[in-house]
Amino acid sequence: MLPYFTIRFIVTPLIFLPFGVNAAMNSLLILILAECFANINSFIVILPNHAAADIYRFNGAYKSKGDFYLRQIIDTVNYKTGFELLDFLHGWLNYQIEHHLFPNLTLSQHKVVQPYVKELCKKYNLEYREENIFKRSILTLSVLVGKTKPNIID
Repeated sequence: MLPYFTIRFIVTPLIFLPFGVNAAMNSLLILILAECFANINSFIVILPNHAAADIYRFNGAYKSKGDFYLRQIIDTVNYKTGFELLDFLHGWLNYQIEHHLFPNLTLSQHKVVQPYVKELCKKYNLEYREENIFKRSILTLSVLVGKTKPNIID
């Protein structure tokens, strides 16, 4: 953390010092705000489709390859997918199930494999969940404030 912090919040603003103290302070303020917005965005895009009372969490390690893939499907929820602008705004991270099943694919390729994953889930009677980001955020906040508890399986 120290090298990142030093370069990001000390060295970079110092580059603007020849333009005046205000320029250096403004660059520092912009960097701090950018860091805050990036963290909020990451929280909103990633956490709600992994943490809520309706998502299973597992304490133990998976027992087989099949168990691993099953867990990826039942402990993850996609945000709504299939709309280019929406996919772009989510950084294609709205395809979380596919991302967990195929971590080596590029993010935009998850859209290609999604119909096959949905069909397999249907064939094996597994729930494939795809929900609104606002609903997922409310469910996650409910866990974070202690109103509901995570669904943990030992």
